[in-house]
Amino acid sequence: MGIVGILSSIALPNYFRQIQRTHQAEANATMAQMMATVAAFADEFGTQPKRWVDLNTMTTLMTNQGPAVIGDGELTKAITLIGERYQLNRINSMNAEKYYVFEAKATNTAASDLNIIACIDLQTGASDQIIGRKDNAANINSLKCQGSSG
Repeated sequence: MGIVGILSSIALPNYFRQIQRTHQAEANATMAQMMATVAAFADEFGTQPKRWVDLNTMTTLMTNQGPAVIGDGELTKAITLIGERYQLNRINSMNAEKYYVFEAKATNTAASDLNIIACIDLQTGASDQIIGRKDNAANINSLKCQGSSG
């Protein structure tokens, strides 16, 4: 029985960390889709998206309550992604014209270093996306987009 306890103490933390990384990969894919949707919305409508429901006009943006709706508010208001494992919001000013910075944060504080930061500059088309790693959360200063974080 002691051997099982020792093996469990080694294997379980690695197992749980792998589960957290899988959840991060899901949020990372949603972030990539959303960044493309921001650019597509601007191209299609000639204006910049301001609200989550704006992005939903291009492609379905799923939240834990279903597709994004007017009540989800502006992009700076965090929405909880489907699965309730990550929250996503715009972290730079709504006044930053044609430049967007988003962050997805884990709702589980034990996975807080597994965040995702992304930016897109609609003026130049430059974009970047960084995922946090164990004990090394993604940092806005590491993004390689044009523009300023406003």
